[in-house]
Amino acid sequence: MTKTIKGSCHCGNLRATLTTTKEPQDMWLRACQCDFCRSHNMRSLSDSEGHMEMRVQNETQLNRYHFGLKMVDFLICKNCGNYIGAVQMVEGQLFGIINANLTENRGKQFGEAEHRFYEQETGEERSARRKDVWTPTTLKIDN
Repeated sequence: MTKTIKGSCHCGNLRATLTTTKEPQDMWLRACQCDFCRSHNMRSLSDSEGHMEMRVQNETQLNRYHFGLKMVDFLICKNCGNYIGAVQMVEGQLFGIINANLTENRGKQFGEAEHRFYEQETGEERSARRKDVWTPTTLKIDN
């Protein structure tokens, strides 16, 4: 049975809808331990067999932040400052993660996140991992 997990930044400018067949407690929740993710208390949620639609209401209020290897767009709302998730293009397909803390019920249904350390990965290894683990994603801009 298909389930929908919805999330948004505080002001609603950035929204995400993850469609999955998995139960929330069966989804792999990760907490990257890099400085950026830790400072945002990020808990990453994705389903490689699902689909995610990320929607931007006002593109002028979207910050596509880059750091490290600059391979990923970290999507931050300029209005409220929330970090909703990240996307990366891999082999012509967009893949993404959603911040479980910005989902309905603030992600309490997912349980504890597994701490992950990725700093030793090469760019190629990161892209391969994201292709395998992140969710195929569509990014839509409303204006």
